[in-house]
Amino acid sequence: MKWKLRRRTYVMAAVVALGACLTAAIVAMRDEGLRATLLRTQADDVASNAALLRYALPRGAQAYAQHCSSCHGAQLTGDPARGIPDLTDADWLYGSGRVSEIERVILYGIRSGNPKGWDLASMPGFATAHPYAAYAIQPLSPRDVSDVTAYVAAFHQAPRDPAAAQRGAVVFHKNGLCFDCHGGDARGDPAIGAPDLTDSVWLYGHGSMDDIQRAVSHGLAGTCPTWIGRLDFATIRSIALYVHARGPRIAHDRI
Repeated sequence: MKWKLRRRTYVMAAVVALGACLTAAIVAMRDEGLRATLLRTQADDVASNAALLRYALPRGAQAYAQHCSSCHGAQLTGDPARGIPDLTDADWLYGSGRVSEIERVILYGIRSGNPKGWDLASMPGFATAHPYAAYAIQPLSPRDVSDVTAYVAAFHQAPRDPAAAQRGAVVFHKNGLCFDCHGGDARGDPAIGAPDLTDSVWLYGHGSMDDIQRAVSHGLAGTCPTWIGRLDFATIRSIALYVHARGPRIAHDRI
């Protein structure tokens, strides 16, 4: 009798183990099918596919925590002291927040050295001897720097010195060449990563006169690393979907 009970126990254990193996195999096959579908589907179409999102978002959250949170933070809110953008707000520096645009940044980076990365514009350091590395730009005088700072600040508060802000408008639209990237209306260009200077979102600092003058004087050229070749494509797409899912998607970031 004991032998029969022992055999029955062994049989039951074998059945349970076989069932677990079959379940694991089925789950693996299902996941592999979802992974293949995720890769075949256009990035911007995945956001409306509930089954693919259920597969991708947990994986994106895990990969984000491992590879991206050290800069952008566990809650994706960035760090204005270091110029790390908030990924949860409705403001984008590059593009408009589409999954494909986020994915491109993750793939190729920003000023990362990858030829496919975004690297069309940097903020010159106008108080330095050689403001811009790509081509020759003349420095601005201390007064011009102060005046154009007053002009930008005047988009957000009544100017302390209206005459300085008026002079700064001339610097912005003429010898400072600021219009070339930020546009004549100072609203920027997300195609090249030139920020809107008229909205209330700031990437570096919080919009104080000192923050603005520091940017004009010393320049800005933030970077984001390239992850192609370091992470598999399904993981990169999952991170892009996770970031996209965390907040509203409008406009673009400021300096």
